[in-house]
Amino acid sequence: MKRNMLAFGTILFFSVALFSCSESSDSNTENDLTLEESLTAKTSTLSTAVSTITESKGYEILTLSDSDTKTSTEDDDSRFSAAITLDDIKGVYEYSAAIAEDTTETKMSYNSKFEKTGDSDNFVVKLPKEKANNPWNLYLEEEGDSTLVNDFVITTTQYNYSFSGGFEFNYLLNSSIEVEEEAAGELYVNWSISEDLNYEYESKYTFTDDYSVGIEFQYGDTVQYAYMLKNGEDVLFKEALSFYKNDEENGRSYEYTLAIGAIEIVKSSSSDSYLVYQDGELQEDAIIEVVSDTSESTDDEHVFCRKGLDLQITFADGSVVILSELLGDGTLDKMTEIFSSMYDMYFVNHVVNKVAHEAYYMNNSED
Repeated sequence: MKRNMLAFGTILFFSVALFSCSESSDSNTENDLTLEESLTAKTSTLSTAVSTITESKGYEILTLSDSDTKTSTEDDDSRFSAAITLDDIKGVYEYSAAIAEDTTETKMSYNSKFEKTGDSDNFVVKLPKEKANNPWNLYLEEEGDSTLVNDFVITTTQYNYSFSGGFEFNYLLNSSIEVEEEAAGELYVNWSISEDLNYEYESKYTFTDDYSVGIEFQYGDTVQYAYMLKNGEDVLFKEALSFYKNDEENGRSYEYTLAIGAIEIVKSSSSDSYLVYQDGELQEDAIIEVVSDTSESTDDEHVFCRKGLDLQITFADGSVVILSELLGDGTLDKMTEIFSSMYDMYFVNHVVNKVAHEAYYMNNSED
């Protein structure tokens, strides 16, 4: 018995020691990578993330645009005057292609495709995926509408819409999306505009495999933009650009940061060149140069992830890479599409907000 316990103890000791060595070895392997090796590994991880995202249902929802879906030539004004909270619209609303005309008339003609079918503490919208993917056709009568199934479900747990004309605007949305009984992700938008035209905007889409993309934008005395792609809490990509007023007449100072994993490239108006850090340590032998610059781009587009600039990196051994090429064919194009869509939010404007608007008036007419 003692012999067996001794043998077991010996095995346990060596197992723990081997595991510890393995963990240490993995850590050392990461730390021992050169800047070029680390950047290659981190860009590969980022490219894999972008590829996975573009194959998801969430990507299809996020990147809807009027160029794909708009059938009308009329100008679109997605904002309307109203003050709507979640309490005003909570309930279950379902698309129906066969709402009777007299019912439509009592709903003042703007509520022609949705009925309130149940109670809920949330704002739940059920509609066919064919209509959700073509929001410009949501209220058009098309052949085959009567056979469509309400297999696209939006569950909104936070909602606030406030706009009375002019400039001031406040908006909050927190929704989860399900397509054909499968989760498709979660969408968050927080947006405000003050009367003096100060902006604050944040949007985030979390996919079902823990990847998430988000942007933050602030406009006032300080102008800031930030673009992020994360896996859980791990930042795979972050690019930020800030402009500050300085003492010079009409002058602005700026700070720029691009991070891919633990590698960070920084530049400011007070420095003559880009600096690159690996795990927080300055890599003095690396040289960063801008090889393309979209001179006519606006501030928010003057970043790598929206193809406003591209960077060439020369390493200590003289080898050279172009950052967009290192990411691989098509990756930067997809990143540009994703981050641009985080501003536009056609799905929010032409599905969620339109049904919320109708639900609000529907409930008020019932009162």
